[in-house]
Amino acid sequence: GLLLKEKGLAPMEGFHCPLWYAGSLKGPVNTTPAVPETKTKAHPLHQAILLDSGSGPGIKNNSLHNILKQRERGSVGRFPLYQTSNTHVLQRFIPSEPSLVELYQSPTFCGLYSGDGEMCMTACKDSTITLYETDTWKKAKTIKGRDVGWSIVSCDFSRDKQWLIYSSWSDRIHICNTSGPHHTHETLYILPSSSHRFCLFSIQFSHDSNEILAGSSDKHIYVYDIEKKVRTCKVQAHSTDVNAVAWADKSNNVILSGGDDGLLKVWDKRCLPSDCPYSTPPSRDGRGSLSGHLQGITFLDSKMDGVYVISNGYDHCAKLWDLRKIATCNDTSESRCCFFRKPREDQSVMTYAGHKVMQTLIRCRFSPLGSTGQKYIYSGSYEGSIYVYDILTGEIVKKLDGHKAVVRDVHWHPTKPEIISVGWDGALMKRECKQ
Repeated sequence: GLLLKEKGLAPMEGFHCPLWYAGSLKGPVNTTPAVPETKTKAHPLHQAILLDSGSGPGIKNNSLHNILKQRERGSVGRFPLYQTSNTHVLQRFIPSEPSLVELYQSPTFCGLYSGDGEMCMTACKDSTITLYETDTWKKAKTIKGRDVGWSIVSCDFSRDKQWLIYSSWSDRIHICNTSGPHHTHETLYILPSSSHRFCLFSIQFSHDSNEILAGSSDKHIYVYDIEKKVRTCKVQAHSTDVNAVAWADKSNNVILSGGDDGLLKVWDKRCLPSDCPYSTPPSRDGRGSLSGHLQGITFLDSKMDGVYVISNGYDHCAKLWDLRKIATCNDTSESRCCFFRKPREDQSVMTYAGHKVMQTLIRCRFSPLGSTGQKYIYSGSYEGSIYVYDILTGEIVKKLDGHKAVVRDVHWHPTKPEIISVGWDGALMKRECKQ
C-alpha cells in the first residue's frame, strides 16, 4: 500500500475504495462548497485578482478594442496605461499552439524558466541538464549531473539566473554556474542522519538566493546556507516523506511543506532552533497545519504574498489555501490524509479537479503576475495534458494536449504568453498563442 513515487510504478492502481471515493482514479470527489469563497466578490482574493489583472476600478469598458482605443489617448479609464492594463490584455491569450523544441532520449522530470524568462532549464532521467536561451531556443550549456541516484528529481534557478541547483536520490545538492568561461560544479552536503535510500524530493532557492530549502524522504526539511557552506536547520516536519517545500514570501522567514501525510504545514524559521542532530520537539516548533487532501501532496507553489498557496495531490486535485487559516497541530492530528476515510474538515479555499496525479510528483503553479495577474493556476497531468483553471471559479479554461506520456513539469513564461512542458515521453514542448 505504499506510494512508490518516482519509481515508474503507478500508486494504488486498482485498489478497492468506499463509495464516497469511487472513481477517484478518473477524478476526485470535489469537496468544494457549492458556492466557493472565491466566487463571492467580497473575498479578498477576488479583489486582488481583479486589481492585478487590470479589471478593477477605473476600467469601465474592458473590451480589448476599447483598451487599445484609449491607449492612443494615453489612459484607460481614470488611470494612465500602467502594467495592469497590459496584463488585462495579455491574460486573454492563453498559450495553446504547441511546437516541439527538443526530443530527449530519456524521460524528462524538470523544466522551468529563469526569473526573467531569458533562460530555460530541463533535467532528464539520464542525469543531463540542458540550458537554453529562450530568444532563439539554442542550447546554451549542457551539464552532466553528479552523484545522481535514479534521476534528477528537482532543480531551481537563482534569482539572478547565474546559478542552478539540482537534487536526486542522494544526500547531496549540487550547484552549478549557468554561464561564463569557467565551469563551476560544487557539492553541498546535507548530512542526514542516514543516507540509505535518501532523496531530496524538492529544493528551492530563497528569494535572495543565499539559502536553499529542501524536503526529503527522511521526513525532514532542511535549510542550507550557501555562503557559509553549512546546513543551518533540520526539522522533522511530517510523519512520512516531505515531497514539496516552498517559501511563503520574499522575507525568507516563512516555510511551507507538504508530505505523503496529506498535510500542508507552515513554519516560521525564526522560531526554529539552530541546527542540531535531533528533531525539533513538536510542542516547540511553532508550526501550523492545514488539512484537506485525501492523499499525499506532490507540489507547492506560493503566490509570494505570505497568504495564498496552491498544492497538487495524489487525490487528483489541486487546492488553494489561505495561510491565515492555519490550525494547531492538535486540530489536524486526526484529520490527516487516509486512503479509506475522509478528512474531518477540508480547510482549503478552493479545489480544482480534472487533471490526474499519478506515478510521480506532478507540478502545479500560479500563472505569472506580469502577464496574467495570477488569474489562473495550471498543472501537468498523468495522461499527457496540461490543465489551466480559473483561480476564482475553478473552471477548466484550457486543456492543452500534445504529450504522449505524463506531464511532470510545466512552466509559464513570466512576461510572455508562452508555456513550456516536459514529460516522460522525453519531449520539451513550447506553447504560444495562435493570435
